[in-house]
Amino acid sequence: MLAAIFICGFAVTAMSACSSDNDNKTETPQEQTVKMFYVVEVSDDVLKVADVEVNYVDQTGAKQKEVMTSKEWKKTLDTKTLPLTEGLWARITPKSAVASGNYQLKVTTAAGYQAKLTNGKTVYDGYGSDPDAAPTAAQTAAEVAVWCAKSGTVAFTVSKEGYAKQTSVDFGGNDDGKPDNGFGTWLCQKFMDIFGYDPEKYCK
Repeated sequence: MLAAIFICGFAVTAMSACSSDNDNKTETPQEQTVKMFYVVEVSDDVLKVADVEVNYVDQTGAKQKEVMTSKEWKKTLDTKTLPLTEGLWARITPKSAVASGNYQLKVTTAAGYQAKLTNGKTVYDGYGSDPDAAPTAAQTAAEVAVWCAKSGTVAFTVSKEGYAKQTSVDFGGNDDGKPDNGFGTWLCQKFMDIFGYDPEKYCK
């Protein structure tokens, strides 16, 4: 189960010092912090035959759009507020004139987070499409259009306690907002790299 791979609870012991000069001094509460992470990757042929617009939910809950100009698009966002909802959809639109050819089409989308909670624990989780899935072969403009229409959505809500549950986000055109399932070592490696941890240690 991917949840077993990505949910990591690390207990952090808070240390405080007592001062004989001020026995009434209270410890400053630890601040909750959350790092949001998004990634979209496409095969070489996708950008030859289609335009890709990345739709995502930012740290304020607002829906944003960015045009994808290279094979990989990544974004990290920081917030101090839970609960929050993450959502990601690559809107893929066929170009106006697609010549017949032998196109290998694939898109991988993933969203995740790292939550450092006020109780001292750190929690990770992530959702995404299967990075090991084989690309789809397309030869005609009609076949390209059919593939483009199948781009799925990744969406989940993180509770105040720092744990995630899949949900739906309507970006206005995505396929009924249902989240994709499917995890792999690739997704773990992406998260650990962004969060500054050794993928070899956490992603085996």
